Amino acid sequence: MGWHTGFFWIKQITMLNTPYATTASPSCQEFTRQLCLHGDTYVTNAPFKVTSINMDGEELPAIWNTSNDPYISWVCSLLNSFGPAVRAELKLIPTSTVSRRLFNGLSHVAEFLLKRSGLGGGVFVENWFLPTTLYPQQRTAHSIIHAVTALEKQAIDQKLGHLPIFVRSLTPVLHEDIITKLQHHGFLLIPTRQIWLADNIQDGSWRQRSHNKRDLSLERKKAASTEWIEGKDFSDADFERSLFLYNQLYRGKYPEFNPEFTLSYLKTAVATGFMKFYGLRSVSQSNNETHHPNHPPSSNPAPLSGFVGIVRRDHIFTTPLFGYDLTQPTKEGLYRRLMLKVSLEAEQHQGILHCSGGADQFKSLRGAQTHIEYAAVWINHLPLSQRAILQTLAKTINTLIAPFVTKKSF
Repeated sequence: MGWHTGFFWIKQITMLNTPYATTASPSCQEFTRQLCLHGDTYVTNAPFKVTSINMDGEELPAIWNTSNDPYISWVCSLLNSFGPAVRAELKLIPTSTVSRRLFNGLSHVAEFLLKRSGLGGGVFVENWFLPTTLYPQQRTAHSIIHAVTALEKQAIDQKLGHLPIFVRSLTPVLHEDIITKLQHHGFLLIPTRQIWLADNIQDGSWRQRSHNKRDLSLERKKAASTEWIEGKDFSDADFERSLFLYNQLYRGKYPEFNPEFTLSYLKTAVATGFMKFYGLRSVSQSNNETHHPNHPPSSNPAPLSGFVGIVRRDHIFTTPLFGYDLTQPTKEGLYRRLMLKVSLEAEQHQGILHCSGGADQFKSLRGAQTHIEYAAVWINHLPLSQRAILQTLAKTINTLIAPFVTKKSF
């Protein structure tokens, strides 16, 4: 597995009693250490080197994608994000034939230019192999610039000076000051996706929306026949089931370019306290079982029907790992209950829920607001031809795609 069993259980005891501190600094740094040691084995479709970089007193990961492969996971690849991944997403999203053809054409052009110019890779700052990076309140543009300067020097020293350096998951409503100062310093801002934020959880107003009321009612109705299990109490079978449920959803139903995690990633994320897991299990069979001396009840619990992994940085929560049994009927409301669990967790800590992308109608009906997310890209060290391609890409997305996304999910 790449790390000792003793490490796993020791960390569960010493760190998971407080699954995530306010800034999650100790857990982030321990998880960074494990990523640096074993990161190239944690995600099989993004097998890249991980190093650490100091930011605001924390050792945080930097992922080095030195490949020019368009078919590795989009979380560490601009080439995949604007190439195969976006074309796969377009097949799932209802839109006009004209729009689909336009975006498909632009995607092919972007992929060709990025790959031909050697811009398929890059250095990804504070990246955990996850769709969303959350930043603590103390994160500043100054600390990011300092880290990027150090990474630029490392790249040049290793003869990798052709790699752009990415700072992902920047949203104006959350990071206005950082974005402004990074742009002023010379960073290129590229729109990357549409995301949803629920800030109505802090004041409790989310509970007044009709769809949230229905979700809360469903949770009360199902409480007697199901139970929630925390990640610190997961068995090996529970972790294996969680990975299966994630893959079934994000690598089966949805495009295959989502990260292909290993069990080691899940267990290490939970053991270090970087991520908090909740699993949902049916208990109706054991509760209703008629006990007989010759037929004792089974000691094997039912497999998890769903799970959710939660990352917290200060007052922002997100759910990068998620999965549920797709064979169960919709009336069971597994997706609704898992998302409700995250909302209740955020409410307990007076937080904001970063809902990532997708499921637009579901999130909108529950009060989340849509925003455009950006990557700030350091390109000043690149050859002029590479800079020109990235600048053209950013201008095209800002002009043709971002306004469309703002009005309508695509």
